Order: sequence, then C-alpha cells, then structure tokens
Amino acid sequence: MATIGSEDLLLLAGHGSREAMGEFYRRYRTRVISFLLHMGVGFEQADDMVQDVFLRIWKGAGRYRRSGQCESYLFAAAANAWRDHRRRAKLRSAASVEEQPELSDDLQPPPDGGSVRAEFREDLYRALLELSDNERMAFVLSEVQGLSYKEAARIMRCRAGTVGSRKARAIARLRRLLVKHAPEGYMREGANDEMSK
Repeated sequence: MATIGSEDLLLLAGHGSREAMGEFYRRYRTRVISFLLHMGVGFEQADDMVQDVFLRIWKGAGRYRRSGQCESYLFAAAANAWRDHRRRAKLRSAASVEEQPELSDDLQPPPDGGSVRAEFREDLYRALLELSDNERMAFVLSEVQGLSYKEAARIMRCRAGTVGSRKARAIARLRRLLVKHAPEGYMREGANDEMSK
C-alpha cells in the first residue's frame, strides 16, 4: 500500500478497503492534527477530532471521484470538523457564561515542520491564535499545509483572491504581534523573512 498514491487509496477506501483507509489515515493523521492545532484546538480535542475527520472521510469515500484534489477533500473534512467544534463551543458559551471555553489552557505549539526556527515557533503559534478564524485558516491552509489558494478557497468557501487577501492580512498582523511581543534583538531580519515565505 505504501507505493499507492493517496488519491488511489481514497478511491479504494470508497470501495470498502479498510487497508487502504488505514494507509490513508497513517499518511495524513499528523497533518490533520497539525491543522487542528494551528486552528486553536487543544491536543486532546485534536486527537478526538482527527478520528471524526477520518470517519467522515471513510463514510464519504464512496462519493469521492478522481479529481487530483485529494488533499483539498481531506482538509475540507478537517475544516468542517473544526467549524462544528467552534459552533458547539459558541453554543456552550452562550448557554453558560461561567463555562467560557479557554482554548489556550492546554495548547502547546505543534511540532515544527522545519521552516520556522525553534525559538520562534512558540511565539508564532500564540500569535496565530490572535488572528481571526478566517485569517488563521487562510494562513494555515496555504503556508502550513501548502495548499494552493484555489484549494484553500474551496475549503474556505470563498474566492482564491479572498484567501490571498486574508493571508496577507494574517502575515501583516503576525509581524506586528511578533515584533510587539519579542524581546530586544529577538526579531532578527531572518525571522521577518520566514514570515513572508
């Protein structure tokens, strides 16, 4: 199964192959968790939610058609699970003012994908949580997950240009937040360059 492409795995899963679905899960579990963590979900909740994401994919795999958009399909399911999570959190907070969800209590920065220096990673992660949901999703889908604006637009249910402008606003705001909170000399020129990649 290791030599089969991800889209073929999804198609095989759609025909009932548990082995193919298991391999698809192994390939993408870490990326889905990374997406959820970057969107502000705690580790324990992300681990639970990833099960829901792959269950949704398993149930809907029979409807998937070869399109070359396997990752878009995956992250659309992850984004929908995240939206459901946010909706439930808002309903809970509206029902009880005392039960305000505190997203930052159990959050830890996700593992570094190798592009951001280790000492910069935690500050960047905390700054991501200060972005609006739309800015954060545009940044995470295009920068962290490497999706095109077109793929991110499908997931975010907007135009590709809107993804680009939301990402640009996110980068500008991240720069301001990181420079504002950084100790003297921390934000070197290279750190700023990392933000524009």
